[in-house]
Amino acid sequence: MVLLSDLGPVFVSVLLWSCLFLSAAVLKTIKKDTAELTCSQGLTNCNVSSDYQFSNNLAEPYGSVDVTQVQLTAALCLSASINEYELCLQVIISLQEDVPPEGSAEDDDEEEALIKVGLFVPGSTGIWKALTFNRSYTGSGQHSKHSHYEVVLLVKGSILEFGTPLVVHTILKSYRIQNITIPDYKEVCKSESGGTITKCVVPYLRAVIEHENKVWLKIENVKHQKGSCLVDWDGISGEHYTWAEGESEINISQVFVAPCLCFQAWWDGEDKRGRYCPFKHHKDAFEKMQHNVSVTLAEPGMRKNGNVLTWNVTSVCMLQGEVRLCKKDGTGAQCEEVMGSTQKLENSWTKSSSRHWQAGEFSVSKHHLLCVQFKINGMESFSEPQCPFTVFPASRVRWILPLLIGLMLICLAILGAYLVQGVLKGYVWKWLKEDDVKGAVGGGHVVLLYPSDDDRRLPGMLCHLGSSLQALGFTVSLDLWSQTELSALGPVPWLHSRLDQLQRQGGKVVLVLTKATWTRAEEWGALSNDGVVNRDAGEVLGRSYPPSSRRVDVFGASLSCILADYLQGRAGERFMLVQFESLPPEPPDGFRPLPCLFCGLHVYSLPSQSLGFLTELAGTKHIASASARRKRAGGLRKASRALAQKLSGFTAGTNVFRLAGVSQGCVGGEVEDSGETVPLQPDLTPLSSPETESRAGLMEPV
Repeated sequence: MVLLSDLGPVFVSVLLWSCLFLSAAVLKTIKKDTAELTCSQGLTNCNVSSDYQFSNNLAEPYGSVDVTQVQLTAALCLSASINEYELCLQVIISLQEDVPPEGSAEDDDEEEALIKVGLFVPGSTGIWKALTFNRSYTGSGQHSKHSHYEVVLLVKGSILEFGTPLVVHTILKSYRIQNITIPDYKEVCKSESGGTITKCVVPYLRAVIEHENKVWLKIENVKHQKGSCLVDWDGISGEHYTWAEGESEINISQVFVAPCLCFQAWWDGEDKRGRYCPFKHHKDAFEKMQHNVSVTLAEPGMRKNGNVLTWNVTSVCMLQGEVRLCKKDGTGAQCEEVMGSTQKLENSWTKSSSRHWQAGEFSVSKHHLLCVQFKINGMESFSEPQCPFTVFPASRVRWILPLLIGLMLICLAILGAYLVQGVLKGYVWKWLKEDDVKGAVGGGHVVLLYPSDDDRRLPGMLCHLGSSLQALGFTVSLDLWSQTELSALGPVPWLHSRLDQLQRQGGKVVLVLTKATWTRAEEWGALSNDGVVNRDAGEVLGRSYPPSSRRVDVFGASLSCILADYLQGRAGERFMLVQFESLPPEPPDGFRPLPCLFCGLHVYSLPSQSLGFLTELAGTKHIASASARRKRAGGLRKASRALAQKLSGFTAGTNVFRLAGVSQGCVGGEVEDSGETVPLQPDLTPLSSPETESRAGLMEPV
């Protein structure tokens, strides 16, 4: 067992420091001839890709080096065209090459490596870049051991704004997340360099979206001077706004919001203008954009190669995306892509007075199931299919109306029979009882996590548990149900988005306790060193661990959050454990205590402890009246019985693994589902502080 005291104070300090935001009080200046990517000695052919919206648009990282440290520095870069400064960010990535196996040699003089770097502002889509370089070898063909390198990425653009937090993801062999907050506008503009920054001498605008379909432009540097603002979308001019002396905000309609919406602002009587594009990486702007994109289809006639179907896409922004043919299945529910029909929406847009448009054509044969779909970059899925060849023959129309009338009469007859027999009353009573259940346990959010496991029954059990919790009124997140979003965001951002939802909505992250969970937790704790997974670890605590802990997945990211909660004295606030009685979590290599990482987490066995499980998920609520408390207790008992019945088909055994040899504070209170009393505030044994645990050791066996 690895104790926190054995790891030393440096490990704790690094973990706590990595959770804090970095900020720069004084911005350094960077010369205008500085390259976007610079590399230290020993690295050649350094290149950086253009911006991509999703990580999976780039190749996977590779190379025999790994990231040891990431340092973020906000700075001022001298513009290449005019002698003025703009905001920029230095991402300094320290690298160390892996030690090759003894006797190995490299045939090539150079070896290429690729690093993924993602930058995100909360609530934005963000950008991803790929950094590639070659690592030179010595003349003997062997690279030197313990060699260190450094690459410096210089980031500019609209993603950098005064006073905004920025999250930087760096992916090579390890996955690192670093945060920085760009200094405030007033702080920077009051410095000596403020007079040479364009945004400091022109009106500085900040967009604030409200729920009443309004967008407010806040003027940060209010002066006793009139100003003006011009709206444009990729070169299409919109309305012209002015504000009087001393005014601090402008109201515009939310229908104008689009990723390409920009504002030019200036003070009356002055030549300098500032340009602001606050929605370029805004997720909501892309969602609204799909309502402002239209596709029209036309069938001009026959050509030599057959029928032709023309399409015309119009949009306020010059977007990138694709248009394709698809064919509906027999039920009309799915529209499968016609292979080879995809056409790209690229930069060949034509500008009109109020919109941009782009046209193309498909060579097709008429079919009533043939449709057209479009998708713009930033949307998760294709639009609803448009099917130009779907027509209803006159013969079909003649029998549709009688069929509808007949169906209506049948429905009325069935409804009358239910009313006569009193069945409707029973359904109303059932709905009322379901409302009581959902009122007692509903409203919370549950995130179900489990590691990869050889037992094929486990995914089905997790899906069944998630569906059962949804039926009780919870909202449930499961990585098996979110593969598209998980692939787009990556495991760590996906988990943090669910934790943010959990903080707003209430609920818990539930980890399924299996043999694989046990092993992963022990590996993670044993192989952690200075906050970074040691990828060359061999024997730890006398046990040889496979490289499973090296994977960056959602479950591995949750282990980092559990440790961070424990170090902050919040163990058990967001996470809990559950075991299925048909799959007892027998520890690997025989019987031993629960991993130290799970200290302070409650453990519940399903389905026998459904009441305690639901009580903790529902959380503690302040209920004043005794009748309301009784109603909630009754709802919890009904919900627990319903959950136990739904799970009984999956967990039909009684092989409950009792966590003996572990203090109750590390296991959590067990709540018997007796149906008589409900502990609305489950007992949790108080945990010692991290300092005390460092002295006494974590989870010593009883």
